[in-house]
Amino acid sequence: MNQSAISKANKALYTRIIAGLGGLLAGALSLGLSIYETRTGTEVAQVKPGKPVDAGQWMVTLNSSGIATETPDGRRVPDGKKALTLDLTLENMTAESSNLYRDALKLENVANPPVPQFYLVRDSDLLWDLQPMMPEKVKVVWQLPATQALPKALSVVIVGTTYKPKDNLYAAPGWFNPSDVARISLPLSVSQGAGP
Repeated sequence: MNQSAISKANKALYTRIIAGLGGLLAGALSLGLSIYETRTGTEVAQVKPGKPVDAGQWMVTLNSSGIATETPDGRRVPDGKKALTLDLTLENMTAESSNLYRDALKLENVANPPVPQFYLVRDSDLLWDLQPMMPEKVKVVWQLPATQALPKALSVVIVGTTYKPKDNLYAAPGWFNPSDVARISLPLSVSQGAGP
């Protein structure tokens, strides 16, 4: 093998090594940036009770929370259970009826909360679809074990979504990318019922 061929082989090897190192460096920088953004992500706004929060698809106003022995429709909570309640005003900001409001609330300091029931305050009936642009007073009820310890103040996170005219999979419109938009601390009050 002549000197020229060895020189070309060495250059090719150096080029591969440099390209490999460049790829590793780019990957490490990308990972580092991703970790940095996760750790220093935007702070979730702390909001006072009674202040409306724009959650994209929903306008949510959390008012109060409590512990009750009855559900809003007048039924006693089963033995061995207690009802954790949340009073709020909920408005559907879209043009279509929807029941996706269940995903707009997250309890931060209650261990393993079950799926809650949503009741309309005006008639104490279960809430199904929420009509567009009609704010409704709503009571949310989680039935918990009677022995479950609860905090003095309930920490609730409101989860917002973003409208996209076309999603990436089906090119269909919808509300996507759920993210925490606000946090509210509500003192827990004790009442006998959960009615309005």
